[in-house]
Amino acid sequence: MRIGFFLRYPFHESIFRTTLAAVRTRHECLVTGDPRALTRFRPHVVVAAEDITYLHLRAHLPRSIFIHTRHGLASKGVPERSFRAADYVCVTSEFVRYDFLRRGVRPRRGYWVLGYVQMDNLFVAERPAALPPGRRVVLYAPTWHEGLSSLPVLGDRIVDLLRGRHSDTMLVIKPHPLVQQGARPSIAPWMETLRHACRGRDDVILLEQRGLDVMPWLNAADVLVSDASSVQLEFLALNRPIVLINNPARLVSPHYDPSGYEWAWRDMGDAVDDIETLPTIIDRALANPHHGEADRARYRERLFGSTADGHAGERLASHIDRLAPEVASELELLALSPFGLTFARLLPHFRTLADTRRRWTQRFRPDPLTPAVALTSSK
Repeated sequence: MRIGFFLRYPFHESIFRTTLAAVRTRHECLVTGDPRALTRFRPHVVVAAEDITYLHLRAHLPRSIFIHTRHGLASKGVPERSFRAADYVCVTSEFVRYDFLRRGVRPRRGYWVLGYVQMDNLFVAERPAALPPGRRVVLYAPTWHEGLSSLPVLGDRIVDLLRGRHSDTMLVIKPHPLVQQGARPSIAPWMETLRHACRGRDDVILLEQRGLDVMPWLNAADVLVSDASSVQLEFLALNRPIVLINNPARLVSPHYDPSGYEWAWRDMGDAVDDIETLPTIIDRALANPHHGEADRARYRERLFGSTADGHAGERLASHIDRLAPEVASELELLALSPFGLTFARLLPHFRTLADTRRRWTQRFRPDPLTPAVALTSSK
């Protein structure tokens, strides 16, 4: 079979590492972020960590089987759309599969309970060389969505609020790749604020490399500080303290999903509404890592069951092998290929028209995603 791995963002490449290692010895594989190249490849199966509706990939490849691995375990209102567009969706446990079925969220063909391929190297990842030996680590990894991200809440006081009062502690800041990219004009200044706050500090590491695998940093962290990012759910696998900052604008964000585990399981960590209390809460987490351990263990079992074992990629490869009787014939793929290629050529023009219409619409009404708290200097 021909297996296409679609990378919407460069950081998706690390998600598929273990699956690729297992699959490419048995099948012809293409790893690409170019829909045209993917269409020309005529894959029997497409593996994507992204919502495939964004680039209308099914219109490019109407007879390919689409597998959605997800690139985050938080909801943010995405699964209701993205799961239904895929043929198979990979989930981490029977609890999660049943929960989505209970809510009426069904892929076209079914769920595969096999774990989370992005986490395969979590437990074996070596401590990053940039971390001095013997220093405890506070990792700050916020989401990028406006109204949910804690970056504008912390502002330029970010280092003082997160460092705590321990001289033996390193602070590591891992911005989301889309923050590093400056994906929207309104979040573009966030990276410069971080650079300014971290400049000249030997007790802070700001990770700026896009596509950097977060797993080694999660494994090295003694405490995770986040907001609504999926990393808080991944960190549950380690059962270490979590501190969660609540953005006061979250309730009006279109990405706020109270049924998502990032909110429904908020007691997996210590929630922070008043940022002035943040240093004290971080200090407590460092001093008493067993605080909240039972709650974290309960959620870990629900979320992962027995799949957090580093072998999700191998299980996904085995599931792909078993698709051979279901895939389209070469004749079907070849016959529909001209239609997919034509759509691929026309899609950029459709997107240009849609972007132009959106810009004109926004000129006459306020942006509903404008955060309630601006990223400005605190006085």
